[in-house]
Amino acid sequence: MAKSNLMDRVAYDLAKGHTHPAKQRLHSLIAAHPNDLDLRRQLAEIYRQTGDLVEAGRWSYLDESADEAELAAFERAFPLASRRAALRWPDGALAPTDWVRDRLAALPLTEPKSAATVRPRISIRLSWGRLAVAAVVCGLSLLGVYTIVDGFLR
Repeated sequence: MAKSNLMDRVAYDLAKGHTHPAKQRLHSLIAAHPNDLDLRRQLAEIYRQTGDLVEAGRWSYLDESADEAELAAFERAFPLASRRAALRWPDGALAPTDWVRDRLAALPLTEPKSAATVRPRISIRLSWGRLAVAAVVCGLSLLGVYTIVDGFLR
């Protein structure tokens, strides 16, 4: 969906008082346009209206006119090493202003995950056929154990 369409939906949601879907839409827009400061300001404003100072500070962190209380709440919640990741600003992305560039330069770069720290995901795909086969195997195993135990007890 186009950015303008989503922004129209955000405005509609906010007019109806539905902040949750508006926040979700803005999060998806920020994921697609991470260095759009206007989107970040709008999301910070919604969090500000709902009383979430940490998130308001997070999304207004790169705004020169950000509220100090919100920034302090964000900085308490996210230690220096994790702030850049929390901002979801892509490494190497161009900053739109010198002020943003300086603000980002003060944050440590996020370290790429090494092969040693990446945990492999185990994926087990279940289907009704596999479950049926597993049930039959378990049933036969239990029957075999019962038969062996019954044979020893006689």
